[in-house]
Amino acid sequence: MAVDRSTIEVIRVMGADGVGVEHRWEPNTWYLVRDDSPYIDILTRGIVARAKDVHTKLVPLAEPAEDGTQWQRWSFESELARQRRLGDISLPLQTPKSCTLRCYVIPTALLNYRDVIAMVEDIEVELGFAAAWDVIAERPERSWGRRSNSGGMTIHSELIRLVDEELRAAHSIRRDPFTELGPQSRRGVPLAENAIVSHWAMRRWSQMRDSADAVASKLKSLRLRGGRRNPEKRQEKIDEEIRQFTSIEQRLGDFKSILARLGNDLELTTFMYPSPLFQRDFRLRQLLRAFAPLYSEALSEIESAKSHYPPVFLNSLWELWGAVWLVKELRRLGFSGAHSTNATDLAKSSSWRLKRNDVVLELDYEAEPVFVDYEKLPPAHERDIPALEWAARNQELDAERPFLGLELRCSPDYLIRITTPNGKLLMVGDACLASPKHHGKNNKLDVKPHTVEMYRRTLGWSTEAHIVRCHPMGGFVIFPPPAGAWVDIERLPGAGDCTILCPSPQGDPEASRRLESLLMTVAPEICK
Repeated sequence: MAVDRSTIEVIRVMGADGVGVEHRWEPNTWYLVRDDSPYIDILTRGIVARAKDVHTKLVPLAEPAEDGTQWQRWSFESELARQRRLGDISLPLQTPKSCTLRCYVIPTALLNYRDVIAMVEDIEVELGFAAAWDVIAERPERSWGRRSNSGGMTIHSELIRLVDEELRAAHSIRRDPFTELGPQSRRGVPLAENAIVSHWAMRRWSQMRDSADAVASKLKSLRLRGGRRNPEKRQEKIDEEIRQFTSIEQRLGDFKSILARLGNDLELTTFMYPSPLFQRDFRLRQLLRAFAPLYSEALSEIESAKSHYPPVFLNSLWELWGAVWLVKELRRLGFSGAHSTNATDLAKSSSWRLKRNDVVLELDYEAEPVFVDYEKLPPAHERDIPALEWAARNQELDAERPFLGLELRCSPDYLIRITTPNGKLLMVGDACLASPKHHGKNNKLDVKPHTVEMYRRTLGWSTEAHIVRCHPMGGFVIFPPPAGAWVDIERLPGAGDCTILCPSPQGDPEASRRLESLLMTVAPEICK
C-alpha cells in the first residue's frame, strides 16, 4: 500500500516592494521576514503541512498551483501584534516529518533596523550594558547582555546547569584517576590531569559564591517589594520570582558545599597548563570549560559588550529607550547627573537624579507605586484626610521611590519628580510601541492617553508628610514616529491634556520641542 508523502518545495516571503519572492526550500535556512508582512507562504506537494502546535494553523491559499501541490500560509501577525518581536521565530511541523519553518523577523513597520541599533547604542552609553542578546556558546537561551568587571556574567541557572554537568566528570576522575609511569622523584606528586579537579572546584566555587551574593541581593530586594501592598498581578509575579530565586539560592548553597569537599591543597599547588593532552579525555574537556574566556572577552573591545543578535521583544526595548531619551533631552537642557546604581536589574528598573542650579529632576523608570491598602483604609466618614494621605502615613513605602496609587492599574513606565524653589511637581508617562492604524480603533477608551490620564488622577508622591499629585498637564505618552500619524489620538475626549511625544531614535527636533514645551508648562523654571 502506497503512503502519501508530504514535502516542501518553495518558500515565499514578501519583499520591500510588496511582491512575493520565492526561494527554494532549505531545511536549515532562516528566511528574512519583514514585520509589516509577518507571514511566509509554503508550496507543499502531497499531504498538506501541519504544525505540531495544535493552536497554529497553516491556512490553505486559493492560488493556482501544479497538480498535487498547494500553497499554505503561516501567519504570525497576531503574535507580533501582542509582542512586537525582532529575531528568530520557528514553527516545528508535524507534517512533513522532521521539518521546521524558520524565519528571522526584521523591523520595518514601526521601527527600522537602524532605529533598533541606535536605541541599543543609546542604552549602552547611558546605562553601561548592551541591551542586546548576550550570546555565549555554552548558553542555548538568551538574556539581556550585562557587563561586569570581568567582561560578562553567566546567569545563575546556567551556572548551576554547567556545574551539574561538570560535577559528574570530576567525580569520575576522583573514582578512576589518571595514572602515569614516572621516575621515583615524581611519585607522590599529583598529575596535572588529576589536579585539574581541585583547580576546577576552586574556580567554580568562586563563581558560585559571587552568584549566591547576587541572588541574595535580588531576594532581599524582592522581599522588600513583596512586603509592601501591591496590586494582585504584580504581587503574583513577585511571589513567583521569590520562589524561583529561593530555589536557586538553595541549589547554589548545595553545590558550594560539594565543591568545597573536592578541593585538595596539594593539587592546588600543582602547576597546570591546559596543553593538548587535556583534550584526550571527555572528562577533562568538560572541566576545562570553567577556564575558557567569556565570549565577550574573546572579541574585540568594540564588539565585546554587544551581541550579534538584537533583542527579541521590541516593546521592552522601546520603553527602556524612552527613559534614556528623556534623560538625553534633559541633559540637552543643561541638567547633569547619573543613574542610580542601587537597582538590581537596570533593564527592568532604573532611576536618574539630574540637577541644574536649584532645580532637581528625578526620573524613575518602572517605579511600581505602592497600592493603597483598602482592607485597612477606614471609610471616608471615619477619617479627615484623603486616601493617598492616609496611606502615606500608615503604609510602608519605598524610601527611594515613595509613590502611591489608588487603582489596581498603577504601574506607569515613567514618573518624574520635579523640585524647584517654588515647590514640588509630579509628571507621569507611558510608552507604547503600537501602530496608529490599529491602536484604539476598536475601543477609544482602550488607548494609552486614557491610561495615563487615569495614572495622573490616581497617583501621588509622598514627601515630607504630604502628597504631591500630578500636574494637570503632567501626562505624556511616547509613541513611535511620525507624530502626524497620531493626530486622532491628540484630541481624545477625557484625555485631551495628555501630550503625545513621538521621538525617533535617530533624532527628531519636533519631539524635542514638544517635550520642552511640556516641561515649560509644568515647571517654567526648567527651561529658563
